[in-house]
Amino acid sequence: MKACGVIAEYNPFHNGHRYQLSEARRMTKSDVMVVAMSGNFVQRGAPALLDKWTRAEIALRNGADIVVEMPILGSVQSADLFARAGIRLLQAMQCDAFAFGAEEGTAEDFISHSRFLREHEAEINRIFQTYRNDGRTYAAQLETAIAEILSPQGSAISFSTPNNQLGLAYVKENEQFPEPMETAIVLRRGAGHNDSEAFGEEFASGTAIREWALHHGKQSEGNDMGRFVPEETLEALERLPLLDWAPCWGMLQYQLMLLSHAELRNIYQVEEGIEYRLKKEAEDAADFMSFIRRTKNKRWTWARLQRVCTYILLGITKAEAHAFQEKADTIRLLGFTEAGRRYLNSLKKNTETPIVTKLREPHTAGLQLEIRSDRIYRLGGLPVLDEQNFTRSPIYIRNELHNLK
Repeated sequence: MKACGVIAEYNPFHNGHRYQLSEARRMTKSDVMVVAMSGNFVQRGAPALLDKWTRAEIALRNGADIVVEMPILGSVQSADLFARAGIRLLQAMQCDAFAFGAEEGTAEDFISHSRFLREHEAEINRIFQTYRNDGRTYAAQLETAIAEILSPQGSAISFSTPNNQLGLAYVKENEQFPEPMETAIVLRRGAGHNDSEAFGEEFASGTAIREWALHHGKQSEGNDMGRFVPEETLEALERLPLLDWAPCWGMLQYQLMLLSHAELRNIYQVEEGIEYRLKKEAEDAADFMSFIRRTKNKRWTWARLQRVCTYILLGITKAEAHAFQEKADTIRLLGFTEAGRRYLNSLKKNTETPIVTKLREPHTAGLQLEIRSDRIYRLGGLPVLDEQNFTRSPIYIRNELHNLK
């Protein structure tokens, strides 16, 4: 069976994701679609809107065949480290191909740029140092550095867009393996990645859907959100508790007031004296959004601050991050279809990587951060009985047919 992998968050799963899975399956002629999905905290540094089990089941009913969980120290990271964790997990799943969405370009474009940039990595790092305090985002700095390195060769692709930037990181990581996976690109259609007003388009962005769900979803009538998300997503958004930073703000504020400056410096990625600013602003901020607005500056972007806040909320220390294995040494299975079951049966015979289907000893030793993070996630508003690990078994969707357009 040929397997194609996708790295995703599905926060929440929408029609653009369903289209990507369908197109990737078609383009790579794959029998099985494997998704490496963020758990209960996502890459931009925030609690996921819906819990990981709900998101996994929606994906399995709309194009995925296997969903495995990315470790939290891989999923809540900047683009390069996020890509590393995802690609290594797909490699551990022995995928033949992987696919990602991009605003423009072909697989050959991304591969050639990746190889060229890897050859000039030292020069890129030197250029980056000259941009360090210029106030621009990482993406804008990256695009300028690439333009300088590629000149006079030039580049027809912009790497300032989030999907292209992340796609380049995926390809760079994949190309480092002795047997890289086949690369497939699904060109993005409709709304932009962060477009919060994109409800007149064929596809809405995840940002727009999250804002609708958090601020209008449960009270609105006659909305047309069903145009943009599968019925399973719409039902979940209207029925289940939705999490973001708002209900978690009190817990974060407590942590920032409780921990000393020295204790905060032990937290992963707390550096450059930001602990003083975090403690000061936490005392007076009314909510999380105002706290971030008061804290951010040229050096500390919104996304970088949110990730640091996630590490503080979850108590992830520098020592724990240092001990984190960068290779995928455990595969945490969230769910599968009938086709996925057949692939997993074959995979188990050909891999030494443990596949965890039900959490019990001895596997908990390598998943302590996930267990702790999920327990804190539940405090944001999930029902008391909605345990995220020890009472859960992988979701099994029988006879799911993926004739999706």
